[in-house]
Amino acid sequence: MSASFVMELSRQLCMKMRKNKKTQFSSLPAPTLGLEIHFYIPEIRHLEYIKGTYTAEELCVTAAKKCTISPLCHNLFALYNDATGTWYSPSHEFNIKEDSGIKLHYRMRFYFKNWHGTTEGESPVWRHCLNKLRGQSPQKTPEGTPLLDVGSLEYLYFQCQHDFQTGKAPLRTAQSEAEQHEIENECLGMAVLAITHYAKDIGIPFSAASREMSYKRFIPESLNSIIKQRNILTRIRISNVFKKFLAEFNTQTVGESNITCYDLKIKYLATMEGLTSRMGCELFEPVSLVITQEKELSNGGYYGKNSLMPKDKSKSKSKQDEKQKNRNKETDDGWVVFCDFHMITHTVIKETTVTIMRQDNKKMELHLLSRAEALSFVALVDGYFRLIVDAHHYLCKEVAPALVVQNTETGCHGPICTEYAVQKLRQEGNEEGTYILRWSCTEYNFIIITVVCHEIDSFTIQYKNFQIEVDSDGYRLYGTDTSRPTLKELLEHLERQCLHTDNMQFQLRRCCPPQPREISNLLVVTKERASICQPTKHERELCIFHRIPKEDIEQEEHLGVGTKTNIYLGTLRVKNEEDEDAGYTSFQEVKVVLKVLGSGHRDISLAFFETANMMRQVSHKHIVLLYGVCVRHQENIMVEEYVQLGPLDVFIRRQQSPLSTRWKFQVAKQLASALSYLEDKKLVHGFVCAKNILLARDGLDEEEGEPFIKLSDPGIPITVLSREECVHRIPWIAPECVRNTSELSVAADKWGFGTTLWEICYDGEVPLKEKKLTEKERFYEAEFQLATPDYKELAELMTRCMNYDPKKRPFFRAIVRDLDVLEEKSPFIKPCPIQPVDPTVFETRFLRKIRELGEGHFGKVELCRYDPRGDRTGEMVAVKSLKPENGEEQSNNLLKEIEILKALYHENIVKYKGISQEEGGKTIKLIMEYLPLGSLKEYLPRYKSQTSLGTLLSYCIQICRGMDYLGSRNYIHRDLAARNVLVEKEGMVKIGDFGLTKSLKENNGYYTVKDENDSPVFWYAPECLTQCKFYLASDVWSFGVTMYEIITYCDSSKSPMTCFLDMIGRAQGQMTIVRLVNVLQEGKRLACPEGCPGRVYELMRKCWEHTPERRITFKRLIEELSILQQHHQQNSL
Repeated sequence: MSASFVMELSRQLCMKMRKNKKTQFSSLPAPTLGLEIHFYIPEIRHLEYIKGTYTAEELCVTAAKKCTISPLCHNLFALYNDATGTWYSPSHEFNIKEDSGIKLHYRMRFYFKNWHGTTEGESPVWRHCLNKLRGQSPQKTPEGTPLLDVGSLEYLYFQCQHDFQTGKAPLRTAQSEAEQHEIENECLGMAVLAITHYAKDIGIPFSAASREMSYKRFIPESLNSIIKQRNILTRIRISNVFKKFLAEFNTQTVGESNITCYDLKIKYLATMEGLTSRMGCELFEPVSLVITQEKELSNGGYYGKNSLMPKDKSKSKSKQDEKQKNRNKETDDGWVVFCDFHMITHTVIKETTVTIMRQDNKKMELHLLSRAEALSFVALVDGYFRLIVDAHHYLCKEVAPALVVQNTETGCHGPICTEYAVQKLRQEGNEEGTYILRWSCTEYNFIIITVVCHEIDSFTIQYKNFQIEVDSDGYRLYGTDTSRPTLKELLEHLERQCLHTDNMQFQLRRCCPPQPREISNLLVVTKERASICQPTKHERELCIFHRIPKEDIEQEEHLGVGTKTNIYLGTLRVKNEEDEDAGYTSFQEVKVVLKVLGSGHRDISLAFFETANMMRQVSHKHIVLLYGVCVRHQENIMVEEYVQLGPLDVFIRRQQSPLSTRWKFQVAKQLASALSYLEDKKLVHGFVCAKNILLARDGLDEEEGEPFIKLSDPGIPITVLSREECVHRIPWIAPECVRNTSELSVAADKWGFGTTLWEICYDGEVPLKEKKLTEKERFYEAEFQLATPDYKELAELMTRCMNYDPKKRPFFRAIVRDLDVLEEKSPFIKPCPIQPVDPTVFETRFLRKIRELGEGHFGKVELCRYDPRGDRTGEMVAVKSLKPENGEEQSNNLLKEIEILKALYHENIVKYKGISQEEGGKTIKLIMEYLPLGSLKEYLPRYKSQTSLGTLLSYCIQICRGMDYLGSRNYIHRDLAARNVLVEKEGMVKIGDFGLTKSLKENNGYYTVKDENDSPVFWYAPECLTQCKFYLASDVWSFGVTMYEIITYCDSSKSPMTCFLDMIGRAQGQMTIVRLVNVLQEGKRLACPEGCPGRVYELMRKCWEHTPERRITFKRLIEELSILQQHHQQNSL
């Protein structure tokens, strides 16, 4: 050992000893007066408020300005109380006095993992942008615009640095001693990044920074405590190693690569995501949690002590290696997903109880420890909803930002960028004087008017921006003396003026307010949701439905007359399930309604089929079921379910005493729920009125339950009605549709809903019944309103729905929310108590078979209605059961399939609903969601001419996502084929049929099959055929074959079986497999389909590599297919 080394070691020992002997003095913090808001950036001094009343939203705006955070990113932040662990909702009001003593921190609350896009294997997060729609290079903006601005990134960096060092973001749990050592090294690496950033940021040499700052200031306090317990030589060694690494990093990596402060921040934050546990997640532990649906109650899914953790479920989890799998298990095990944010309609809070309502009327009710915690939870869900689903909708008014509520009332957008404002004006027709109100993206106190105008003596369209300055005195047109106390008053004044600018002269004529789920840069989107192709209007309008033979229906008594149709009671023959199971065929008769379009109206038969097409796309408990369409001689017949109590208007008028307010609320809520469902599917009903609402249960007997309605079909669309027929429908038909029937949109249903509310309020009275057609026309021309009913709350809602400007009518999602809030606040309309029922147990006696959906070697799938009340109000479900001749082995297989499906939750995997048992549990049926459009094998041949390559690629991407999720749960499907991929709606598919699915043993990575009596051999990989071994990569092979089916539109003449049999010749039994194996070992594969792009076929070939290890993964397939889809979309523009 050299003398110099010994001297240096002695010097360092002496310094350590002197430091340890120093007495640490710290001045006591000054007491907090009033309210203080503290920041994590050291240079920014805290805010002080001695007295006054402020909302959390107002305080956050002031804080954002101080930290140079833009209005676009302002809604990612909130106020947090470290002492109580409480987040405050934007609407929270602080009444500040000098002795309040409130100390808060300004923090980013709404966090999206991998927002920076640097984590391999995870989908990046971005804001919507229009760049790719304009044909710009995808390399410049491959996804969209960044989530954070410069100020937000800067603040997040210092916030996370604080959380990392103090332990607010705890380190992940090590699974071994080696991993613990790795975590410690990563923490030291974080200190290197922090010190390097500090030096570059203030512009001092790295050598000076390393001398001035110890690594202990930048590592977690918990790790610091561990290091302090080690002997002094170990601590010196760690210090020396750190200094050496810091020097190398700055001289080599930073110096040679021109790394900036921005790069260091991104690296620091990305590393922290993997190093800490649940970064950005919040954990709530409710006292109780229950999930309820329509008078049914079930125990909720609990985690630990009734825990609840809201997470962005649209993002995938990276599982690159076994270590990462263990980490994900630590994070996800035990959690049960209630729903995606897109499925939420609204939330209700009462004292400490929070209810989250889903679109299918299912709700989660949780009781939290305090009112403050309940408000915090609701504000979290509400905030994420606006960031992901709809930037201009709030789920609960009690926590909503005042500015969002105000924007809804004034028709003003949030801080959308100019590109989206201009795009919207183009979509609105570019009419001169059309304008958009939007808050500035850069300044908090400015509203921008973007207006369409023309140059004088020219037809050139221009878009001009005018600023409105907002202050405590009101609203002022910037650069002028024109001001008014409210925005509405200022706009009314400006609309009466002729405005001049440059070489232009124009008038403000029509405002374009925000619309439901409008896409803009305010929304945060992930790759998964963005790449799902939305169906085109032509695809939605393509007519396809179940055909019923005329021999299977019997026409009975005449019920009445519709518009150009006759309505009859009828009988539909369907196969009897019980007799069929016993070995012979018989039929049961079901009461139906027959809507007959006579031979004299053959000229409008296409419009008649359009109505049937709309009805076949829906599956909702409050919308009547379309059994199918029958063509009888020259007549076209819609066959629909029979709803026994008939039209709502007739029922209401038949009552001797007025119906209760509560009864009317229930009917209004159910109708709004059905129309909200149609709005989300972008489907228009077209004739909402009381006579088109059928009553399945009257709800007059308390023991029977509340009323239950079903919305019937609209009849013949207004697009083929005469002017006289349209005017006759006033006031149910929307005013814009009387002017031009092509204006039919979801907004027309909102007007119809308002009129129907009027009917309900006035006990079935017919509005304007004494008016002649000319008087009805005049009613609309003069923009009159119907008389206000006595039911104040419903009357106010009705008036908003019947706004003559279709753009200003409320969203149905908002209508559902407001109705529920009104019901909660009105004690005289409280629902009756409900009895606990397990919603996953279906009694067989209540399953009513409608028709068969499919049949296999061992089992069959049927469409049934689960109708425990016997009044046809039950939901439609798909029921899978075994054939009677099958034995115990097949029964065990079905049980395994049930257990697998119960464990899965993914948007591209068919949903499990429950089971039905008979004979003491000996006979079991699997109950699944019903997807009315069937499998891709049936769907694609019918839609071939209307389905683009981009849509086909979207289907492939979604299948890969579902399969990647399945693999991440250690399952192999073993029967992936187009026949087992179901279509939920145009543009959305789900993987089904898990009858052959098996769980992998983690120690060997494959599953060995002992009995393959009914295997889909032409979809199987070579190792499955020769060794009966199934790997995750075996499913990749099957996906390649499925992809081949999709690209060929499931043409039966080009099916995989047909093509392989052409290669190997016809054979029997095992000889087929032997020949197939020989062909595959020779390297022969399915040929490139006609018209298939080369790069798409290359991906199929990568799936068909002979050895499993060489095959492409589903993650890689998602990436490659997404790139191909983007290229296709750009080339199609």
